[in-house]
Amino acid sequence: MSTSWGLCKNCKWLQIEPGASPENLTLGLCIEEQLQPFRLRVSGNSGCNRFTEGKPVHANGSSGAPPTAKPQR
Repeated sequence: MSTSWGLCKNCKWLQIEPGASPENLTLGLCIEEQLQPFRLRVSGNSGCNRFTEGKPVHANGSSGAPPTAKPQR
């Protein structure tokens, strides 16, 4: 876990729809292991201290309310 904040659009724990780009208003599912039970729907502009730099993954149903996709990592 990181000790500093980062934006979801630059985090490897963001899971977004296939073909979507990680932008400020892109909605997706946070798939960080300890947060998975909460099914957190976040935007690219969201952020937290569990940030880990990397590229988001893609799966259908990641932006739904609530998200229906299974974590892909």
